[in-house]
Amino acid sequence: MISDKLGRRNFLKYCTATAIGSGLMINPLSVFSNENEKLKQKKEKFKLSKPRWIIYDNGSYDLISKEIILKNCRPSIDGQGVMPKNVFLGDSPKGKRIVYELPGGFLMLDLKTNKDNISIGAEFSGFSRAPRWFCPISQAEVLGVNHYFKQGFGTDGNSGVFPIQNEKNKKLPQSWSSDSFMAFGFLGNEETIAIGNTVQNDFLQRFTIYNRPHSTGINNKINENQVFLESGMLLDEIDIENEYIKLPELHFYTGNRPLETFQELAWQTSRQSGARQGSPTSYHWISPQTTNHADCCENLKTQIANAKEKSLLLHTFCIKNYCIEGDWLEPFKDWTGGLDNAARTIYKDGFRAGISLSPFRVSENSKIYKTHIDWLIKDNYNQEIVEDTVNGEKFYALDASHPGVEKYISKVFRALRKMGFIFYETPHLSYAFKDSNEVNRKVVAKSSVQIFRDICSLIRTEIGPGSLWMAGETPYSPLLGFADIVKVNSQPEGNWTREKLNNFMREAWYTHYFNNIYWQNSPGEITLSEENGLNKAEIESFALWTGFLGGAVGTSDNFTELNDNQLNVFRFLEPSKQQQNAYLPFWPNYDSVKVAIRTYKNPTAWAVLLFNDKSESVQQNFEIFDLIEKDEIFVYSWDEHKMTFGNLEQLRVSLEPFQTKLFYLTEKDEAPNQDLTLGGKMPKEK
Repeated sequence: MISDKLGRRNFLKYCTATAIGSGLMINPLSVFSNENEKLKQKKEKFKLSKPRWIIYDNGSYDLISKEIILKNCRPSIDGQGVMPKNVFLGDSPKGKRIVYELPGGFLMLDLKTNKDNISIGAEFSGFSRAPRWFCPISQAEVLGVNHYFKQGFGTDGNSGVFPIQNEKNKKLPQSWSSDSFMAFGFLGNEETIAIGNTVQNDFLQRFTIYNRPHSTGINNKINENQVFLESGMLLDEIDIENEYIKLPELHFYTGNRPLETFQELAWQTSRQSGARQGSPTSYHWISPQTTNHADCCENLKTQIANAKEKSLLLHTFCIKNYCIEGDWLEPFKDWTGGLDNAARTIYKDGFRAGISLSPFRVSENSKIYKTHIDWLIKDNYNQEIVEDTVNGEKFYALDASHPGVEKYISKVFRALRKMGFIFYETPHLSYAFKDSNEVNRKVVAKSSVQIFRDICSLIRTEIGPGSLWMAGETPYSPLLGFADIVKVNSQPEGNWTREKLNNFMREAWYTHYFNNIYWQNSPGEITLSEENGLNKAEIESFALWTGFLGGAVGTSDNFTELNDNQLNVFRFLEPSKQQQNAYLPFWPNYDSVKVAIRTYKNPTAWAVLLFNDKSESVQQNFEIFDLIEKDEIFVYSWDEHKMTFGNLEQLRVSLEPFQTKLFYLTEKDEAPNQDLTLGGKMPKEK
């Protein structure tokens, strides 16, 4: 906790001199009851279960779990259910096997029952070329579930938990569909099924849930509204070596707790994909996005000097916006001494030297564009594709499959590494990921994912295993194994809006299941300035929520313009060296107050952060047992007052729109150490 003398009085005003003023309302009947200690039913521990397969003679199959049924499943190729000449049923080492004899070859599905999940394996034989899309499960009617989880394609989502729409009560039928990437899930009353390929190295995985309404034709009455699921892989019509290919297995993890079930899928995926874990939680400053390049080097020196003077124990300073995009080794003249000098300027003061570049984004004003137009991605008519236009300046994407591009990217990152940069931010990484069916590439023998991963592997090789790589505006699944930090929300240019704040909250919440498992999540750089379009409550919520979750913490604020209170906030958000996720006990509660919990040691204590991400005020009760599985605990406000509310069994909080409240819970009735940070860092670590 930050010392009182630092004056955080205008921040974290969650508790005043009275409990009511703090938003914490104490119910004496439930908290200070003279009754004997209540007997509480202990929370059921997390456990996995396994659905079962039922296979039919025609090659269709069902998945049956406790609540959820996927009925009449069958494989499909390029959107059409397979029409086999013959179907053969048999046993496999871990379950049942279905072989479909197709024109030109065979498709085999293995329906497996594994130790902690069930899965579908698929193999093609006799074909010299793969289809564009293959779905091992399609046309599966969904029964017994009201909500589904969808994972967005990458940065900015749109991820979340959504109700399965029911149009039966409407006069006219309504059709809908929703796509998910990398992972998908069903949430029932008592169980969750998380679905995904644990190997994501070669093909993009997509899930689609959709409905099929029917009308009787009489008074436009709807007779039934079926919901279906398909799960497919984008194979990009690649050539099949030796006419045989074995595809990644589709796994179904079924558990009694939603968050832990999705984390189980994430852990298994991280092991298969070699995810980079264990890097120190990033605490960094990145140059703000600006069109004014003057005095950039001097500004860097100013920020470093202010950070040292004001005891901001940052790990990294990262320069950005230093050149025409595309000419990554040719900084503007304002960078006196060039990039080498910038790296040395950062290093000599004890920080990691970082640099931000969008390696596949090329300005029309760059030398690369003017001299190597053949390196650009083309459309199917062989015309250059304008990816973006900013203030009249056009931007294009480099073809990641082009040998010339590969050599140039290798040269850039090798040179930057030799200069001393060991932290790399790569915005606009999606420029390198293109659907091969929609563009004209130099190399067409590989899938979209394989091309993307090849160029990412090249970058990782050049920057070295010890460098930190933070990727932004990127697809998720093809990046597994390469990035240390990934931005789940893009940083807005200019002022924030309510829509952007909602997107930040949604993506931080619904991608948390893989935070510190695939990589460190970054919801984006924290902004503490009150001139950014957010009101004070929103600024506080944005900063606290980002620092609390356990992912990367950074800012692009000008330290010379922040007041003492704002600087104290950024100190308070300093992470511990050891990674630690916040726990979300009620995830994915999409209707009520968001709750996150962190655990501290020596002494054992908990921080509880409550966030009302709605536009109206709320009041809500929380049993202490539901938060930390303790019958009662000493509760403190975590602000400069550190006021105690006593030994409580229940919290009853009142929150204004977009307001957060932070509490410190302890068994020893001791206020939080004044030097303890929100991330759990104590003075002995400094």
